[in-house]
Amino acid sequence: MNSRDRTLSIEINNNLVHEITQNLRDLPGNPMEAEKFTIFRVPAHIRQKKKELYKPRMISIGPYYNGNVAFQAMEKYKWRYLRDYLSRNTRNSLEHCVSELRRLESRARSCYFEEVKLQSDRFLMMLLLDGCFIIEFMIKWNSGVSDTIFDVGWVLPIIRSDLLLLENQIPFFVIQKLFGLLTSFDFVTAKENTSASTPVVPIIAPLVEMLLVYLSEGKKAGHQVLVLVEIKHILHLYHLCYVSPLRPNNLSKRTYGIHRWLNPIKLVFVFLTSFLKLCFRRTKSSNRKFPRTIPSATELEEAGIIFKCKKSENILDIKFQNGTLEIPFFSIEETRRSRLSNLVSFEQCYSQLDKDLTSYARFMGFLFKTPRDVALLQKKGIIDNLLPTNEELVTFFSWLTECSYLDFDAHYLKELFKDVNMYYSSDWHRWRATLKRNYFSNPWSIISFIAAFALLVLAFLQTLYTIFPYYHPRKN
Repeated sequence: MNSRDRTLSIEINNNLVHEITQNLRDLPGNPMEAEKFTIFRVPAHIRQKKKELYKPRMISIGPYYNGNVAFQAMEKYKWRYLRDYLSRNTRNSLEHCVSELRRLESRARSCYFEEVKLQSDRFLMMLLLDGCFIIEFMIKWNSGVSDTIFDVGWVLPIIRSDLLLLENQIPFFVIQKLFGLLTSFDFVTAKENTSASTPVVPIIAPLVEMLLVYLSEGKKAGHQVLVLVEIKHILHLYHLCYVSPLRPNNLSKRTYGIHRWLNPIKLVFVFLTSFLKLCFRRTKSSNRKFPRTIPSATELEEAGIIFKCKKSENILDIKFQNGTLEIPFFSIEETRRSRLSNLVSFEQCYSQLDKDLTSYARFMGFLFKTPRDVALLQKKGIIDNLLPTNEELVTFFSWLTECSYLDFDAHYLKELFKDVNMYYSSDWHRWRATLKRNYFSNPWSIISFIAAFALLVLAFLQTLYTIFPYYHPRKN
């Protein structure tokens, strides 16, 4: 290599090193420090298959869909709500709001998994408009103020659904800051307001309380907010307060384990079947490992498991005891389907969350293998399917389980899966269910069984009466 080529090679290497160095300098955070994203993008291969479940339909919140022409109709409401927000407290100036948000800009940008390419001023304007829209929307809805948006019946559920999309979020600390600026000063009350065009309320409820009532569709249920947990965004708030699981009671499980053997008929049956298996060397050692799935609803019913609708506000409060599987009522339509999908996606993206919704989705996916399974649980009053067909519900849960990961050795329904499989694999329970289904399913079957049993007893007595004199002749 001559000197000219060597010089050219050094120059090329220097340019490459300079470019790599510049890219390393542009990275946020410090070396060996994990980034803490809280607002994520759904993976492309998942979003492309079910776009309608992850894309907002009416309003854009946050940078991912900011500026999209499909949501321009709602932009004027954001500006009108910003005006209403500022008019509630004349001491809270626009300059003060922008100044406070600018202090939060770097922290807010670091919350997004995907780089936010908006310039500083555009980013702050977005935070201000979106944050004030959420606050004003909650205040107006909670106060029962007449508004153009509220007069259209289908708007409220769609906005509720849009606010619970994983990709349609702004950091919750931004909303809290704007709400704090509104309520930190004395503001004009309704009696002092002389302008009829400005909707001002005398009392503003706490922010989290208003959000919870709205997200729960107006039900003032006794949901407890986990105040020790920092709320990341509105979807996180919903996850904390409405889908936190109730863990199973270990004492009741031990009691069930004792009582299920206090049946003399079952003891005899188990002894005989165990003896026959031992004689014919028919062991089922592989079943003792128990599969990580559970059979479908119809298969479980055929094995004698009873389905019952559990009276609980928490859809995760699923119990299995004494052969009865109690599942809280669950109604599903398009917006709730989107809500469940985004909650599962949030659990998949945010490592600090337990995968309870993912476990629930897997549980329902295992139950619904065919439309017949859906029809069974509808008949039991456990589920209300508002989708066009039962097949569509089966397809939805099948897809939801395919696009999510679950550690089957550490999820909250692990013990329930084990108990259900143990019950399902029991020959005693299958025999009893078959007997009940074939001979005790209706009054006529019961009457026929009793008649047959009576005839059998009479035949036995007649036979006994016939042969008894032969072995015990009467002495004259």
